[in-house]
Amino acid sequence: MTIQDYLRVLREQWLVLLIAVVLGLAGAAAAFFVRPAEYTARLTMYVSSQSGDTTSAAYQGAQLSQQRVTSYVELVSSRRVSEDVIRQLGLAVTPETLAGRITATSALDSVLIDVAVVDENPERAAELANTVGRVFTGLVDELERPVVPGAPQAVAVRVVQPAAVPISPSSTGMSVTLALGLLAGLAVGVGAALARNALDTSVKSPDDLRDAAGAPNLGTIAHDPQVPRRPLTVHEDPQSPRSEAFRQLRTNLQFVDVDKPRKVLVVTSSMPSEGKTTTIVNLAIALASAGSRVLVIEADLRRPKAADLLGLERTAGLTSVLSGRVRAEQVIQPWGGVFDVLASGQLPPNPSELLASRHMEAMLGELREQYDVILIDTPPLLPVTDAAAVAPATDGAILVCRFKQTTRSQVVAAAEALDAVSAPLLGTVFTMVPSTGPRAYAQYNAYYRTDQPVVPAPPPTANNGHRPLPTSHPNPTIPPGTPRRSSTTLRHGR
Repeated sequence: MTIQDYLRVLREQWLVLLIAVVLGLAGAAAAFFVRPAEYTARLTMYVSSQSGDTTSAAYQGAQLSQQRVTSYVELVSSRRVSEDVIRQLGLAVTPETLAGRITATSALDSVLIDVAVVDENPERAAELANTVGRVFTGLVDELERPVVPGAPQAVAVRVVQPAAVPISPSSTGMSVTLALGLLAGLAVGVGAALARNALDTSVKSPDDLRDAAGAPNLGTIAHDPQVPRRPLTVHEDPQSPRSEAFRQLRTNLQFVDVDKPRKVLVVTSSMPSEGKTTTIVNLAIALASAGSRVLVIEADLRRPKAADLLGLERTAGLTSVLSGRVRAEQVIQPWGGVFDVLASGQLPPNPSELLASRHMEAMLGELREQYDVILIDTPPLLPVTDAAAVAPATDGAILVCRFKQTTRSQVVAAAEALDAVSAPLLGTVFTMVPSTGPRAYAQYNAYYRTDQPVVPAPPPTANNGHRPLPTSHPNPTIPPGTPRRSSTTLRHGR
């Protein structure tokens, strides 16, 4: 990962980072107020040699003193000294606890020992330090007592500077404590953000989608909160960046294979709620506006939505044709004179078998001669096998994937399901991509946008909640005054 990738992850996981920082600051503040103030009393002891008056003896004595200092530093905070201090002062603490409050240090090649004692009470801290000095000097006198009676003591320890009562606390101040909490929160937040990003297997970029599917990304569709209310973006707001994205998808689709045009296409997804039906109807409008004869087949025989989205009847349709009751041209419905729709019809108990039947293949063969592009709306690939059943009779499939919902493993499984039936995956469509923020891949050029009034969505009618046909024609290639066929009645002839 590059520095830009790390920064994008932190921007994307800003909430995790913010929570960690707030918790770090809150924990530091709580620790500061809960923990009592501590005071440190200090004293200094001098280690001297008592051997001889000659220069050589003095040098040897100095060397001996320096050698003793290292051992004395460890001895100051020993259990022996702590027990004697507790006994003299009558303290109700354990030797280990008291030893943890005593710290002895000495500089290199020095005969001075600095002793620091920490306690919550400044007077008691000074008393403990001075008692440690008395106990330790007595202990050294006992240890260095000569074996021969009357002989001089080799080394002696004297208190140079007794401990004074400390005036100000030595514990960490409020500002330093908060700074430490902030640094700790930042460290934890960055680690949590990177860990969460590493564990997140959802598709978050067109590159991830292309690598997982093994096919090019044909279009990136930005998220629009108005889609549930106005799903037909290309018709209702043709100058919007989202409409331009569908036109770009149309262009890329036309150049997938120039030598072998793809006319019959399956539009599917790996899982539900990835924007498949909305994508297919807007793509149909975009294709039709370029002069193509387009047919949308609602082959989702489990949860059909395309006909309802377009305000068309689906009481008779694909299942009626596959059962042999009617011909396709009798139940194909026009949508506002823009493109045609073959609705699902009555929902059957065996949708996979119907879509994989020879009747379906024969019907597609007949319709192929009448239309430039046929878009087949199918159920998701992974929950059911309907899309894989009809895909071999088509020229290829388009896989719709949703930003940060579809996982890489689901994309791989969907591509493998198509490959298992020898259906080529022509490309993918990345939907619901944010147009702002660190993952703003859906950036569109609005240079040609003009200030045109937006066509409002028609209100629902009593016709089972279906919307009436649009009152304006989005296709400029069709001259004004061209009669439109009704979308609420079945067609009995072309």
